[in-house]
Amino acid sequence: MNHYICTAKIKYTRQEVQVHISALKIALNSPRLSQYRGRYEALLKDMERIEGQMFEKESEARLNRDLNVQEVEDSVVSNV
Repeated sequence: MNHYICTAKIKYTRQEVQVHISALKIALNSPRLSQYRGRYEALLKDMERIEGQMFEKESEARLNRDLNVQEVEDSVVSNV
């Protein structure tokens, strides 16, 4: 049987990523979601990594006084 991977490119601001991180942390505190814990922890780790990259790009742009849009391309899906 063939397995297909469908991906979506979603644009987030750093503030939206921070909200997503906060929501994941709240969800991980809920005992009702224990069956999803591993997946949520992996997603949280990926989102924190992406937020860090976005922060670095913003800082770099400020230092260089670069007014161009800085984009961070990353994935929360393994092997993409």
